[in-house]
Amino acid sequence: MSNVSLRWRMLAETSALVALVAVGTLLFGAAGTILAGILAVVVVIFLSLRLTRQFTDLTEDVIRTTSIDRLHRLDPSGPAELKRLARAVNRLVARVDSDISKESRERIRLASILDLMREGVVVVDDQGVIESANPAAGEMLGSIGYVEPGMQLTSLTNHPDVINVVTRSIETEKQVASEIELFDNQRTLMAVSTPFPRPDSSAVRALLLLTDLTDIRRLDTTRREFVSNASHELRTPLAGIRASAETLQSGAIDDGDGRAKFLNMIREDVDRMDRLISEMLELSRLESGESLLVFENVDPETLVATAVKQFSAVAAESELDLKVSLPDDLPSVYVDADKIDHVFTNLISNAIKWTPAGGSIQIKGWVDDGTVWFSVADTGLGIEPEHLPHVFERFFKTDAARSQPGTGLGLSIARHIVDAHGGVMSATSTLGEGSEFAFTVSTVRS
Repeated sequence: MSNVSLRWRMLAETSALVALVAVGTLLFGAAGTILAGILAVVVVIFLSLRLTRQFTDLTEDVIRTTSIDRLHRLDPSGPAELKRLARAVNRLVARVDSDISKESRERIRLASILDLMREGVVVVDDQGVIESANPAAGEMLGSIGYVEPGMQLTSLTNHPDVINVVTRSIETEKQVASEIELFDNQRTLMAVSTPFPRPDSSAVRALLLLTDLTDIRRLDTTRREFVSNASHELRTPLAGIRASAETLQSGAIDDGDGRAKFLNMIREDVDRMDRLISEMLELSRLESGESLLVFENVDPETLVATAVKQFSAVAAESELDLKVSLPDDLPSVYVDADKIDHVFTNLISNAIKWTPAGGSIQIKGWVDDGTVWFSVADTGLGIEPEHLPHVFERFFKTDAARSQPGTGLGLSIARHIVDAHGGVMSATSTLGEGSEFAFTVSTVRS
């Protein structure tokens, strides 16, 4: 009877009960009628309770499926009507579950994309309430803590320019863009706010897109400074060449001694320009990774001795004590010998330049945690504390008048060479007592 329609099932059961009463009356008279009636009532109560239980079970399954457990499915048993209802609800729940799962996957995918974006993305309604914000936005704006939907935009940032961009775009219903300087975290941002209506009302929301321009602006500043410094460095020898040429043109060319003197000055200025251009090209190759390094295992003693040999005569002439202190068990290093020799040359040359007569320069080496350290320490004039963080910058010179010879690129090149070897370079100094420049190289072939 479980597959029979409820309508035919009730008709058959009613007919059977009527037939039962009729048979009882015919066979046993009044007593049979009473007994058959009692039996019919018991059967009706039993069938009613059974049918009620089936409807109750179906109702509870529907409630569980729609509000608690979307994976639960109704049991398609009982009368045909209940079976059809159960199957219909199961199909509906399966479709809803599929739609919800698809929407959930799409929401997770979108959230993952927003979380991985380098640009900051914030959605704000016309009341200034954040509907969504990715981590990049919080990081760019210097927000403390995690920003959640429902919070005010002021909890993400209280910068008036950022808030003004969003407010103007919502009020005018037009895209508004502005470049904003954040002094708290030293960032430059491009903020673009685009309004768009809510699908369920006439209210307007704003999509705020933040792009970090800090590195671009810093690079632009570096480029301008580089051009300015390079122009200054080139202008000095060019001015010397022009002055010498004009002097020769004005009659000095007929004086043999004067001619030789000014031609020699021109040659020195040309050499200075050539050296500057060569160092600029070398620095450019190092920064772009185009400078090829030829690595080999080199004995540290040989490496240092080669560099010291170049300056022994100069140090003696300047009345400086050039010393080397290397332990006997210092391991071989895996380096480009020519490039590291350039580092030593620059450091020793600077030490000689800034150390008065009677001072000393010491080259040391030691091992620390599998890494070989070298240092060049002098007893010279030292570097002022405010200048120390900038000594590795291009064209930086500690003398404001830039009167000392040199291009100002040597330490920058040395640092980039050490970087290319996977090492680090540091500088320490005490004004009036001397300076020490140290760098690391690896003992293991990488």
